[in-house]
Amino acid sequence: MKRKEAVYKGLEFIDVYFEDTSLTSPEYFQISEFPTRLTAGKNLFKLRGHPTNLRVGGVLNLEVLDYNGDPIYHEVIDYIDEDKSRVIAIYVYEETSPGDCTVTLICESQTINNAPVPQEWQGRPNVRWKRSVPVNPNVSNDSEIIFSKLPEITVSEQVGVQLDRIYSGSQQFPTYTTGQVRYFSLNGAPAVEISGGKFTGDMKTGTITVTSPVNPIPTPNFPVVSAPYMSTIKKILSDTTALLDTQYIVYSSQSLSPQIYTAFDYSAFSLTYEATPTYVPTENSQSFALVQIKGLEPATGDVSRIKVYTNNKGTVGTWELVNDVELEETEIFVTSTASLFPDESIGIFTSQSVIDTYWEGFTYLGKTTSTAPTLTWSTASLNNAMNIASAVSITAANAVNVVQQKTAYAGIFIATSSYKVTIDALGTRGADGLNPRLSMYVSGSAVAFDSTDYFNQEFPRRLGKKIGELEVTSDSQRFDDVVFNFESDSDGTANLLFVVESGQWQIADVRTTTDNDAGYSPNYTRIRSLINTPHKANNQISFKVEYYNVAGVVSKQTSYLYSKSWQGGNRYIDGDYSMLTGSLYVADSLESGVAISGYKNSGFVRSLGYEGFDAGFPGFLLWSGSALTGSLTKYGNPYSGVGLELYLNTASYFRYSTTDNEIYVATDNFFFGNPNTAYISGSNGVLEISSSNFLLSSSGDVFANDATFTGTNESSVFTNTTVTITSANSSSYIELRGSGTLGNPYRWGLVLDGSLGGQIVQKVLIDVNIDTPAGGGFVSPSNYAAIGDIKMPVKNNAGSTAIITIASGRTVYITDDFALNTGVLF
Repeated sequence: MKRKEAVYKGLEFIDVYFEDTSLTSPEYFQISEFPTRLTAGKNLFKLRGHPTNLRVGGVLNLEVLDYNGDPIYHEVIDYIDEDKSRVIAIYVYEETSPGDCTVTLICESQTINNAPVPQEWQGRPNVRWKRSVPVNPNVSNDSEIIFSKLPEITVSEQVGVQLDRIYSGSQQFPTYTTGQVRYFSLNGAPAVEISGGKFTGDMKTGTITVTSPVNPIPTPNFPVVSAPYMSTIKKILSDTTALLDTQYIVYSSQSLSPQIYTAFDYSAFSLTYEATPTYVPTENSQSFALVQIKGLEPATGDVSRIKVYTNNKGTVGTWELVNDVELEETEIFVTSTASLFPDESIGIFTSQSVIDTYWEGFTYLGKTTSTAPTLTWSTASLNNAMNIASAVSITAANAVNVVQQKTAYAGIFIATSSYKVTIDALGTRGADGLNPRLSMYVSGSAVAFDSTDYFNQEFPRRLGKKIGELEVTSDSQRFDDVVFNFESDSDGTANLLFVVESGQWQIADVRTTTDNDAGYSPNYTRIRSLINTPHKANNQISFKVEYYNVAGVVSKQTSYLYSKSWQGGNRYIDGDYSMLTGSLYVADSLESGVAISGYKNSGFVRSLGYEGFDAGFPGFLLWSGSALTGSLTKYGNPYSGVGLELYLNTASYFRYSTTDNEIYVATDNFFFGNPNTAYISGSNGVLEISSSNFLLSSSGDVFANDATFTGTNESSVFTNTTVTITSANSSSYIELRGSGTLGNPYRWGLVLDGSLGGQIVQKVLIDVNIDTPAGGGFVSPSNYAAIGDIKMPVKNNAGSTAIITIASGRTVYITDDFALNTGVLF
C-alpha cells in the first residue's frame, strides 16, 4: 500500500506569545473531539476554532510527531461536522513508532486572556497548544467513519437456479490417512512431508493429527509425557510438502519452559478437511443482488463491516437487513461476476481446464511474434502450478515469453486505488546458464504504460506498467507468497502479464486483490446478497448500505439506491414434510385461475368461479371426499366420493362420479384409442369402431372374423360365410318335412337359422344327395325327394336371399310347388 509522506515543520520550536495548556483549548482552538489513542489507519480529531478570538484569515498550522520525533502524516478533510467542527485525519501505518506522540497546533489570535494581542505579535502565530496521545499501530481502528465523498454503488440482479452441493463419496469432511508424515522445520516454519500419499489443494486449512509421533527431537532434559501433535495446514507447497500453523510444543509440570520439538520421523496420521463440492442446479430459481461499491475508502476511520438493506415498493414496513458481511480483500480476477457460482480466482490453477479457459501465451522475438509457449498444469514441484515451457530460444535481450489472462477476463480497477499481486513461483536455470528472471506487468486502460520501459519499445505491443520482478541466482529457487504492490491510474480494466525473460518458470496461487493494510479500507468490494421478494409483478426494490467500524459504530453517512426494477426468483417448496394448509390460489386475482383446497375430509382442485354442475358456469372440478359445500351434482346429490367434471354447457361436458355411479361424455366429436390399432370415434352423426379383427365403418359396413348375434337379427343378405353341408352335418341343416308317395315326393327343409344346431348362414354348399329317407338311390320324377322350403336367419324369411351351391356330382331337387309334382333338377 502506497504511503503518504509527512514533512517536518518544527512547530514546537516556533516562538509564540502564549502557550495554551488547557485540555481542549476552549478559548482558541476549541477541540471538540480528541482520541484517547491513535491506532492503525486514519484517526481523527475535531476542532471548531473560537469564533471571535481567532483572527479570520490568520495562520493555523498543525504537526504530529511520533515518539522518535518523526512527523506523522495528517490532513484536513473536506467535511464539516454537524456542530461546524473541522476534521483532521492522522495516518498511522504499521511501521509508525509506537508510544506517545505529540499533536501541536499554532494559530494567530486577536485576543489572549481577554486582552488585545501586543502589536509585535500581530500578523503571526502567537498561540500554541500541545497534547500527547499514545500510538499503537497494532490495534484496530475504531475512529468514526467519515467519507469526503460517498461511495458509488451499483446493483444488478442475477436470477439463476439454486445450487446443491454434491461431495465425492457423500463426504463433506473426509479424513485422509494414506501414507505417513514426518515433521521438520522449513526455513524456520513447521512443515510435514508425506510418504506413500499425496496432499491436494483442498487440504489447505485442514487439521492434521499425529497421535504418536515417532522419535521426536530434541530429547527433553526433563520428564515429558508423550503427547499427540495437532495443527492446521497453512499452505500446500506441493503434493508431498505442506506448511503448518503450529509448532510441536509439549508442556510439563517438571519445567517452566515448554518442550519444543523440531522434528519427528515418519508416523501415522489423520487429516480432516473440507472437500470442494460439485455444484448441481435445482428446480428452484433465486434472485441475487450483486452490489458493487467503488470509492469505499473513507477519509477517516476504517470500514470493518457492511450491512445491506432492502425495501420493496408497495410493501408496508421499514428497511429489512439482507446481508451483513465483514469487509475483506476482494479478488479482482474471477471467472465471472455474473455467475451465481461462488467467486473463483482464475489464478488458482486447479486443473488444465482452468489454464486453457482463462490464460494464453505469446512469444516475442523483437517485433516478431513466434510460436507461443505451452502452458500445462503441474502439481509435483509446486502445488496447482502452471508450467511455462517454450521450444523457442529466448536468450536474446528482446526475446520473451508472455503469459496473461485472456482479454475477456480483464479485471475492473478504480482510479488511484492500491492493489497487490501475490504469487508462488519456481524458477529453474536452463541450459543457457542465464539467471532465471520473471517480470510482472499490468496492462490496460486502468494503468498508464511507461514509455521508457525497454519492453514497451521492443515488442509489437506495449506490455504496460511493470510492477515487479523475480530473479534466481542459483540453479533453482522457490518463492512463496511474494507480494507486488501497484496503484491504478484511472477507472478502467486491466490484465496481469507474466514475462519470462530467461529460465524455466512455474507460477501458482496467483491472487490480485485490493490492498488494504490494517486499519485502511479497500477502495472496492462486491457483495452478493439473496433477495426475497414478497411479490414479483412490476416490483421495484430500494437499497440502503451502512458502514460500520470494528467497534460496531455505524457511520452517519449512508448510501441509497432507489426504485431498482426487480424480477425476483420463483416460489419453491421442497422437503419431505412440507405442507400448505388451507387453500392455494394460482391466479392473477381471486376471481379467476385455479384453486387447490385441502380442507378436513376433503381435497379438490377447481377453476375459480365453478360452483358445481347445475350452476351453469364453465369450469372444472376434481374432487375426493366432500367438496363445494351447498352445491349439488347433476343428480341432486352432494359432492362426495371421487369424481371429475369438465363442463362447458349441457351439450358439452365430461363427467365421472363414484357417488352417482356415472361416466358421461357429451360432445359433438370424440376419439378413443390409437388410430393405427384400435379406436372408437364419432363426429357429425357418424360412428366408427375399429380393432384388429373388427371394423364398423363410417358408411355402415361391418367387417369381422367372427360375429355372434342374439335375439332377432334382420338383414337383406349375409355373404361372408359359406357352410358346406355333407352327410356328416346334414342333420344340422336338412330336416324332413313330409313322407313321399306315388305322385307325392319326399319334402325336405333347408334350415339356415341355426335351430338344428348348425351355423347361422345365408350361403351354403350342398355336398350330399337329397334322397329318399332310405337312401335308395335315384328316384323317378314321379316319386322324388326335393327341398321344398328354406328357413332363413331373418324374421319370417322376409326380404332375404339364400345362396345355394350344389357340389359337383350331386343330385338335388328344389321345388316351390309340391302340388304340381314339378321340380328342378340340379
